Amino acid sequence: MHCLGILCWFMMVVLSPQDKAMDQRLTVLVLDALDGKPEAGVQVHYFCMGKVHHSPEKSTVTNLEGVAVVPYSCGDDDSIELSTSPPTRKEQCGDVPPLAYSVIASAGVVSKPDAAGGIGCPTKVSRNLKPVPGQVIIFVKKPTWWQSHVAG
Repeated sequence: MHCLGILCWFMMVVLSPQDKAMDQRLTVLVLDALDGKPEAGVQVHYFCMGKVHHSPEKSTVTNLEGVAVVPYSCGDDDSIELSTSPPTRKEQCGDVPPLAYSVIASAGVVSKPDAAGGIGCPTKVSRNLKPVPGQVIIFVKKPTWWQSHVAG
């Protein structure tokens, strides 16, 4: 009888879909688009975007290896929006489109540094990277004089 109670508890607590969603995490790796070096201290902003509602924006900071751990608590039909705020004079290269957790978890994502929505960055470093399941790679770069004074 006691074993049945433990089994029921195990099924409710450990196998619960809610707990599974709360345990989902992804990592965001922030690299310099010019030399591929990790960027420490970059704020990574994230929020859920769904058909019905948006969650409030939250943020975390990259460690010395340029990695930030982002808890994924979006719904199954939602996607996550990611952006960065480097503490230096660097800016994010291109926008990262809304991403489904299933895509990040199964294949990983290497953002396109020359995508629209930010300063255009070279793709030399990004072309040599392979996506890692569970990880999103975002690039940053210091704007050129032209980008910061004339175009921006």
